Amino acid sequence: MVDYNFVVKAIKLHFLQSFLDKPNEALHGDIESAQYFFMEYNNDNGTYVLEGVDLVLADSILPKAVLAVREGKIAAIIPSKPRKSSEKFKLSSPSSGKTSFSTPFQIELAYKIDPARQIDPAFENAPVIEAEGAFVLPSLVEMHIHGCGSWGFEKVPRPEDLFHISDFLEIKGVGCYVPTILWEEKVLSELTKAIMASGISRSRLPGIYLEGPFVNHSKRGGIMPENIREPDPKLAEHIIDISKGLIKICAMAPELDGIDRIYPVFQNEAVLVSLGHSDAKLSSIHVPSHPFSITHLFNAMTGIDHREGGLANFAFLQSPDYIELNGDGIHVNESCLKLCSRLISENSLVLISDAVIGAGLQYGEFSYYGRRVVSSKRGVRYADSDVLMGSNMLGIDIVKNYCLEAEVPLWRAVRAMSLVPRKALGLDKEYGSIEVGKMADIFLWDKDLETAVRPKALLASVNGFKKDDLLGNRFQVRRLQKKG
Repeated sequence: MVDYNFVVKAIKLHFLQSFLDKPNEALHGDIESAQYFFMEYNNDNGTYVLEGVDLVLADSILPKAVLAVREGKIAAIIPSKPRKSSEKFKLSSPSSGKTSFSTPFQIELAYKIDPARQIDPAFENAPVIEAEGAFVLPSLVEMHIHGCGSWGFEKVPRPEDLFHISDFLEIKGVGCYVPTILWEEKVLSELTKAIMASGISRSRLPGIYLEGPFVNHSKRGGIMPENIREPDPKLAEHIIDISKGLIKICAMAPELDGIDRIYPVFQNEAVLVSLGHSDAKLSSIHVPSHPFSITHLFNAMTGIDHREGGLANFAFLQSPDYIELNGDGIHVNESCLKLCSRLISENSLVLISDAVIGAGLQYGEFSYYGRRVVSSKRGVRYADSDVLMGSNMLGIDIVKNYCLEAEVPLWRAVRAMSLVPRKALGLDKEYGSIEVGKMADIFLWDKDLETAVRPKALLASVNGFKKDDLLGNRFQVRRLQKKG
């Protein structure tokens, strides 16, 4: 059994990085302890003020601002004077030497900024975190993720593992994830049972992403041939039934005969139909009704073609509501990342990792669906064939790499991994961006976007900081006193 007092303290001081060196020592414990641990760390019922922070908004970066949070919701955003248009945020990579630049910063009235720059009297004596130079980002969303750490979603033996996965992902600034599995009835049934037994919040884990069974054999990816089916409405209804309404997204091939009878079965249950694992030509695509999505653009589909055109061509016709793009730089090369940044609307692009077991850990060997896989700088590949089968990058790593390779401002990359996926999941009214009235589901980041911490975790630990602590010298905390 793990000493949970130690684990909670480790997380509050943001020393979870130490767990990355011990992939075989996953957290264990009874479900009650796990739920207490999760809720204690992620309690949103807080009132506090962040001062001097660079807010990463949905369409800009607001520098040296004040963010007031009351009872877990954003109550006010107060700017300092706008940064000059000549000043640009730089994000550089020591390994690649590449740098991305932001566009001139704009302050939109839509953010309901208090022109008087005053805090509600209810904030008197509230804690103020002075964090000049720190970024504040909304929590990121892993909308297409097969696993991470020592976990694969094809096998989640205990409900409490879902809480441990949530905690692990927070290291990378991820506050919401959608477990993704390949179609296999037993796997779907067991994952459904684990989610329902866990009681985990739907804002943290909205549901399940299913790939298959209605896909093209020639573009099946890791889906086993025996699990591929011709479009069958009765099977689609059975899938809905055994998932107890937890399926949020389902990937299917749009060229299959009869696929247009499958679309409404899922869409009538508020499942986002996503087109992928497809050998479609433009002329053979059966287009579903809106909203619909594209599964991991360029991967497991017909590519861009200047004559017949493939599913990749269709993605650029402004028809799909959402388009997934793996931003790890391995699944999709730099030139295509740049192409997407220029041609896909910022309201449609969803950055994904398509991460698998081993993601977020040191490179090594792991087991996935009973097969050996190797995680390295080349991604995660099957040991016997060297075929790429997933990513080992998570959350902020995807954001940073997309910034650098696609040469886009930070806010655009963050938007594609926060607000847009939250909208695709139907959660954007309360989550996904830093706006007045939304939940303060946020992280404080250092200027290099290497270390993240929840503000409440920081406040809970401030009295325990020492001068040489990881975060001890980074922030100062005081109480907001009434002037005069």
